[in-house]
This record gives sequence, C-alpha cells and structure tokens, in this order.
Amino acid sequence: MHPTFVLKRSICVKWLQSLRGLVWIAGLTVVASGAVAAGAPAAKIILLPSGGSSREDSEISRWQDKIRSETPVTHDFERLGWAFVAKARRTQDVGYYKLAESVAVTMDERFGLTSESRLLRGHALHNLHRFTEAESVARALVADRGLAWDHSLLSDILMEQGRLDEAVEACQRAMNLRPGPETFARAAHLRWLKGDLPGATAAMTEAVIAIPPRETETRAWLLIRLSGYRLQASDLPGANRLAEQALSAVDDYAPALLAAGRVKLAQGEVRAALPLLRRAATLNPLPEYQWWLADALEVAGESEAALAVEAELVLHGEASDPRTLSLFLATRGLDPERAVVLARKERVERADVFTEDALAWALLAKGDVAAAEQSIVRALAEQTRDARLFYHAGVIMEARGRRDDAREYFKKSLEMAGTLTPSERGALNARIAVSQAEQTSTALLSLFPTGNSKTSL
Repeated sequence: MHPTFVLKRSICVKWLQSLRGLVWIAGLTVVASGAVAAGAPAAKIILLPSGGSSREDSEISRWQDKIRSETPVTHDFERLGWAFVAKARRTQDVGYYKLAESVAVTMDERFGLTSESRLLRGHALHNLHRFTEAESVARALVADRGLAWDHSLLSDILMEQGRLDEAVEACQRAMNLRPGPETFARAAHLRWLKGDLPGATAAMTEAVIAIPPRETETRAWLLIRLSGYRLQASDLPGANRLAEQALSAVDDYAPALLAAGRVKLAQGEVRAALPLLRRAATLNPLPEYQWWLADALEVAGESEAALAVEAELVLHGEASDPRTLSLFLATRGLDPERAVVLARKERVERADVFTEDALAWALLAKGDVAAAEQSIVRALAEQTRDARLFYHAGVIMEARGRRDDAREYFKKSLEMAGTLTPSERGALNARIAVSQAEQTSTALLSLFPTGNSKTSL
C-alpha cells in the first residue's frame, strides 16, 4: 500500500515536536517517549484509545479494532501507522509520530522486516528530526525497492540536512517514477530554496491542480505554501485569497489560520489578524505561532499579553522547536549564550540554510561577529531568497563594516518585507533609515573642502 501523501513542513514550521505529544493520554508520557528505545511493549501502546472524535481518530480506532478482533495482517498495522501519521499532520503533535514508529517496531516483531515497515519508520524518524537514522532507512529502501515514495523520503531527509543538490537528484528520480502532486510540491520547495520563486510558484500551482479533491488537508497545506510564495512576491490579495481557500478546505486548521493572520498583518489589518493568530497559537502552541501572536499583540497595544505569550515561548520552546527559540532569543537579546547552544545543537542533525542563519544570528548576538559572518555566508550559499535571511545578512555585514553589502541585503529584504514579523519589519525599516541618513551625511560632507585652510568672510 502506498502511504497517504505527506508533505514536509520545513520553513514554516516547525513544525513539529509539541510537548502535547508526550502527554496526549494521561500516564502515557514515559511509555510513549521511551517505548522504542527501552523495549517497552509497543504492541500495547499502539492500541491505546486516542479519545478524540475527528476523522483521523475514527481511522485510528477502525484499524485498532481490526487488529484486536481478527487475525491481523501486515496491511492492518500499516494502515494504523499511517492513520497515526495523518493525525500528526492534522495536529502537528509529535506523539503520533512516536506511535507510528511503534507500529513499525511491532510490524517487524510480528512479520519481520518489510519495505512497508521501513517506509513508515523512515517517515516517523524524519518528522522526529532524527535525520541520520532516517537517511539510513531511506537509502536501504532506495537500494532494495526504489519506488517513488522511497526516493521522495530520501529527498526530504537530504533537504533537511542542507544537501540540496543530492535532494534535487532524489526528487527528480521520484518525479521520473511517479509524477504527481507530491513530487510537484517537493520540486516547488527545492526550487524556492534555490532562489527560484517563479519556478516554485509554478510547480506548487501544478501540485494544487493535481491533488485529488478528497485530500482536503493536503490541498490546504499546498494552498498555504502557495500563499506564502505570493506573500513573498508582494501579491497580498493573491496571498490572502489562497489562505482563505485553505481555511475553507479544512476548518479550524492551525497552519491556515497562521497563514491568514500573517497576510492580514502584512496588509496592516492588525485587529483582523489577532483572532486568527490567537486561535492558531491555541491549536499549535509552537514557538513560530507564539512569536507571530506576540508581535501582533504588541502592535495592537496589548503589551502585557504579548509578554505572557513570549514567556511561554521561552519556557517551552526548546522542547518543541529549538531553532525558532534560538532565533527569538537572539532577536530579543534575551540569552545569546543559550541561543548559540541551541543553534549549534540543531546544526548537528539539521545543517540546512535556516539553521546556519539561526547560528549566525545567535553568534552576532553573542558578539562573535567574525564567526557570524562565516555562518551567514554558508546560509547564503544556496541563493535562497528569504526576507529574514537577507535582514540578518545585512546586520552582520554592517557589523563587519561592509556597509555597501549591508545596504544591498537590506534592499533585498525590504522587497519581501511582508513575510517578516512586525517587530522584524520595524527593525529593518530602522536600519534602512539609519543607512540612508549616513549616506546623506557622507554626501553633504563631500561638498566641503577638508584641511586647515582658512576661508575669509
């Protein structure tokens, strides 16, 4: 069986390691997080009731019942594993990826190692950000079976590790074997990472057109990504329309709420953005969501509420999204040492463009300007066009005394400033204003002679 198409939420989000996943059923915390490593009875864990009422919960219950009541076959376990993945996609709750991994372990124990269990395990490991383990699984799949799904998984893993040329090759192999929405979407993201926004937009549009109507959540996610591309291109009406379509496809969908809220902020509609961002952060209390909400609250004059949200971000962010927490700490100047530690730890497994950027930004906050320059140069090497990346590059180049380079990066960032948080956008505008004032002052001084000569009245 081919798994339901699953897209990696790499930029935006970050996604993915919510503490809720460790406590989704009372008393399951230790078991769910340590079952695989400690050899706990995975077969019992995967049959615990999810307790929800969503479509994904119904699917989970359906396959759990089949496993309990009949002589189960590999297919039943496989479907249960992908049902957990679907629940993880919908909720962005890491606990369900851990359960999917437990299903793969149970399959191996009962039926021996199969390509189906390895694909499920590889996908779970990938979303748990255990990329080294996931790559080993994916490469074994490619060598033994070589289906489009296997090459797609390998492409995703390589992309997350910053090995974009290899990721492009793997994606192309998947495209050759099975062209369709999943490969179009991956190609779009890779093109975007390589700095080709028009190409990314065209490929993502093809993915939206090709996705079956019944795949509502996947369609919503594709629309969100396309909305982000339109926002980067400063097409605010187009970005807003796509975000609203995503909300129509899946009601109360946190990523769509965040996308819609971001567009409203870019349009200057803070009051319209706030309820969207509040709901998104309630559903997915991840650092990225909380950062956007806190900034919106500050702009709206609700400073105390903004500080409360930021306190939650700092308290819990390391467990759910250490890279975004590192960026936030460095941006706010709260704890540069911790920001550097978090970014360096993330870089061990995830040395992509955005982790290099986070490390550069943290090093600058710490005062190590030379090391910050080295990291930002690595981050810029793939030609990725991103407003935050360019803003950070500008500040770092300015700190190194390379003012002409800084002005160029600030200009590039300003061209897509609608993708920045309000506080980042304000900081960028302030930097540009200072730079322009310095240029004007230099130009005025050049009009007057220098030296000690006296001029008579």
